[in-house]
Amino acid sequence: MNSNTEVLVIDDDPGVIFLHKIIIRESGLSKQPLSFDEAMDALDYIGPKINSKDHKFLIFLDINMPYMNGWEFLNKLSPLTNSDQVKVIMVTSSLSQSDRDKANTYDLVVDFMEKPLVDFQCKSIKQKLNSWMTNP
Repeated sequence: MNSNTEVLVIDDDPGVIFLHKIIIRESGLSKQPLSFDEAMDALDYIGPKINSKDHKFLIFLDINMPYMNGWEFLNKLSPLTNSDQVKVIMVTSSLSQSDRDKANTYDLVVDFMEKPLVDFQCKSIKQKLNSWMTNP
C-alpha cells in the first residue's frame, strides 16, 4: 500500500470502530488506521491535508450517524477533492437498494459493504488499493 495513504474508519459505534480497526490491522491494510466517531471531526482532519497532492485517504464510512451522516459527509468532501486522492467504502448495516444506488452516484465511493468488515474483504481491498489510487 502507498505509504502516503491513510486509512480512516468513520462510525458512531465504538464497538464497530474497535472491531474494524483490528480487522484492518490484521489484514495488513494499515498498521495504524485512524478512527472518528463523528464525521465532522474526520472532515476537519482531512481538510488541511487535501491540498497535498501526495497525500491519499481510504475511508470506511458508515451511513447512519448523528450530527452528520455519511451522505452529508460525502456532500461536503466531494467538492474538496477527487477520486485520485480519496476512496470511500460505505460500510453500513443498511440493506437498502436505494442506499446502494445513491452510493454509486458519488465518484469517491468505490464499494458498498455490509457491517461488519471481515478479513477477506480487507485483503481484497488491499490488493485493489494501488489500482484505485492510480486509476480514477
